[in-house]
Amino acid sequence: MKTGMEIVVAALSLVAALSLFAAACAPAPVAHNQAPTEGVIVHLFEWRWDDVAAECEEFLGPAGYAAVQVSPPSENHIVPGRPWWERYQPVSYQLDTRSGDREAFADMTRRCAAVGVDIYVDAVINHMADADLEHTEFKFTGRGTAGSTFGPYDYPGLWEYDDFNHCGLTADDNIHDWDDMDQVWNCELVDLADLAISKPDVQERIIGYLSDLRSLGVAGFRVDAAKHMQPGDLHAIISRVGDPGYVYLEVKTGGRQSEWVQAYPESGALTEFSFGEALGEVLREHPLEALLDGGHMWTSREYTPADNAVVFVDNHDNQRGHGGGEGILTYKDGRLYALAQAFALTWPYGRPRVMSSYAFESDFTGPPMEPDESTRRVHVSGGAGASERPGSDDVDCGKGRWVCEHRWPAISGMVAFHNAVRGAPDVTRVQVRGQDVVAYGRGDVGFVVLNRSEAPYEGTFETGLPEGTYCNRAAGPPQAERTRTRGPATCEEVRVDADGRLRATVAPVAALAIDLDARRN
Repeated sequence: MKTGMEIVVAALSLVAALSLFAAACAPAPVAHNQAPTEGVIVHLFEWRWDDVAAECEEFLGPAGYAAVQVSPPSENHIVPGRPWWERYQPVSYQLDTRSGDREAFADMTRRCAAVGVDIYVDAVINHMADADLEHTEFKFTGRGTAGSTFGPYDYPGLWEYDDFNHCGLTADDNIHDWDDMDQVWNCELVDLADLAISKPDVQERIIGYLSDLRSLGVAGFRVDAAKHMQPGDLHAIISRVGDPGYVYLEVKTGGRQSEWVQAYPESGALTEFSFGEALGEVLREHPLEALLDGGHMWTSREYTPADNAVVFVDNHDNQRGHGGGEGILTYKDGRLYALAQAFALTWPYGRPRVMSSYAFESDFTGPPMEPDESTRRVHVSGGAGASERPGSDDVDCGKGRWVCEHRWPAISGMVAFHNAVRGAPDVTRVQVRGQDVVAYGRGDVGFVVLNRSEAPYEGTFETGLPEGTYCNRAAGPPQAERTRTRGPATCEEVRVDADGRLRATVAPVAALAIDLDARRN
């Protein structure tokens, strides 16, 4: 029988939690001289498909977001209390979850594509739901969101006992030694039924699932628990989907580019957990200069090469303190979190992904729900199935339920900056002002000032930009403002003089960012 803590850990993202990098391991320098070319991803965590579609049309497209990572669309185990992690316990590959059914999913991909926003699916293909259906605190249902019933290693019409790994390396077939890759690849992650993806017939069924999603307009995949699959087996699947689109793999390296890591990039980019971990450390504990080349940000860990890394301040797992996330910055850190996002979106390393959360106090907490356990709408007055709430605003963001960090002006504005400077990979004109202020350019295209101090900072900076009046992107992009208000765009203006100097006051714990596309005259 498992304890409550064990089952929570089981479902929490299914990331293999390696210990933090060893002090004796000499970090390799990180190269960040290649700008990402794919645009910013936003993770709309646990959103309904109709809400994702509406958000693409009303905000994401106008604000310049390139893609949405959506929650797993395959049928999942209905767990009492409806925690978030039930989405990571698949029951079948039917597209029917609390986010919507197959028809709603296809409509979402079509509508988002029409406004230039890709859909990336969080693909759970390493395992199925809890293997023994035992829990000490409540009774598992053995039922799925599409009406399927299942039992231990028995998913009727899909999988049976011999389709799973039964590793025999530990007394209970679970992973106990996270540094033993045989266990990590072949044993169960706290009783989650581990698919034997080395078997050709198992591979074929997974390929069929991913290919079906591609046929519905999916533009790529985030492969959940990729570190729990042998690289060769995973590549055999991804390479046979045909054109799988953009693929990125959940691989937590523990801050080390160990030998076992090296084969994964054959299948896709890697989620660079070290970036958010180091960024949280710097913003909490070090002079801001540590963000720059040669500083703690880049010397404390080894990093995936820039053109093969997906970077993020936090994700749905480590924002709950798991997988080495104890020092991670989250929406609960307010302005400091927005400042971290400003750095992630302006520094030329990796492809950025922005987290969009719902409010939570417990590891167990699922998304905002209605009394019938259906997921509460974000766009509360739009689309089929919208809740009737007289007097409610159009979007249920920032009201204690859906957080919607991606809509914060200090974050969404930096998406526009990121898009404007993607062709300028170099960091130029670095200027350090004490412990709490740094500034840097992106070639001759953009310029950023970060102020971590609790007091405003007034100063003059050499930007290298042409004379003119610019909009401060960190105050929000005009196009997104126009979308939100249905009125004329507003702009916090700053002035660059004929010598390329900017004299400005930067608000406490805030950024200032300007670029050529934000020039008004």
